Amino acid sequence: MSETKKPKANILQQMLEDKKAIRQCIQEHGDVKKLAKKRGIKLATPV
Repeated sequence: MSETKKPKANILQQMLEDKKAIRQCIQEHGDVKKLAKKRGIKLATPV
């Protein structure tokens, strides 16, 4: 059981790090698309 819980914690940690990176990029007027491609993040586009 501990093996299945550990990757979930890592996924949540990765999501939090991605969120911080996106927020920092926006504050510094960086290119969010490049950051998303570099980190493998898929961003939703508004309809």
